[in-house]
Amino acid sequence: MKKKVLLVLVILLAIASLAGAQGKKVLIGFSHVAMNCPYYLAMDKAAKDTAAARGAEIIVLNAEEDISKQIADIESLLVKGIKGLILNSTTEYGTMPIIKKVKAMGIPVVAIDRPLYGDYLAYVGIDQWKAGELQGDFFTKKLMPGGGNIVLIIGDPGCPASIGRGNGMLSILDRPENKGKYKILATYKASYNQMLGMQKMEEAIAAFGDKIDLVYCANDSMALGALDALKNAEMDEVLVAGIDGQKEAYAEILKGGQYKSTVINNSWEITQKAVNLLVDYLTKKVQPKEKNVITGTILVTADNVKKFYDQNAVF
Repeated sequence: MKKKVLLVLVILLAIASLAGAQGKKVLIGFSHVAMNCPYYLAMDKAAKDTAAARGAEIIVLNAEEDISKQIADIESLLVKGIKGLILNSTTEYGTMPIIKKVKAMGIPVVAIDRPLYGDYLAYVGIDQWKAGELQGDFFTKKLMPGGGNIVLIIGDPGCPASIGRGNGMLSILDRPENKGKYKILATYKASYNQMLGMQKMEEAIAAFGDKIDLVYCANDSMALGALDALKNAEMDEVLVAGIDGQKEAYAEILKGGQYKSTVINNSWEITQKAVNLLVDYLTKKVQPKEKNVITGTILVTADNVKKFYDQNAVF
């Protein structure tokens, strides 16, 4: 009789253990570069909402644009037992050593927003270089076909997004038909932050004044800050352009004023796709159909902004 009772207990414990294992949520980590602008905050919300909808747990850590902190954050996520990692890397190469460790532990990595050097499952985001080219084409063919002086405000010199968005635009200015017509007056770093964008534009105004024809920013938050500085200085003839497709930028373009263009980089879409892709791989072993999942990368101007503007959008 005792043997039968013991056998029943063993079976019940095994069933309970199996049910617990099956009901356990998959744990993923998200090492985020920063939380200092609406774009990044929208990514944070999208990651948490999408993970919850998929029955997964997610830990989001903010690197605060510090590569050393980002590496330490990823080490912390590994200790917590993550099964997959989403990475918005501070620099393209800076996280390479820790990514090697992550991969050696059999943990898949999805790069998001910024291209990544290393062995990763997939990259989800826009074509950063193409985004810059789209803006360069617009500047040279539509906004300033006769040439002009440009102030460039980037996020971070080592950031692959700033590199692509800036150099993609510069590659258009360097074409034979454009050589010598355009001048970069100065390049400023503003960490993708609206307030810093405003401060750096104030510095540019103090340095160059009415020599400035256009300010091109690596994201809309900085461009909106630059626009505020220009308005305060009553410089309403200076043209403004950004990237990301922030709804406030769309609203400015709709006004028909000096904010002329942006490029779609939908933070919610790319984050949702990244989380779903990683959860599918972890739970169903579904391989991504392609390694580079390119989204957005559409130029938005006064001609098509009504198609994309949604005042109730998260971003």
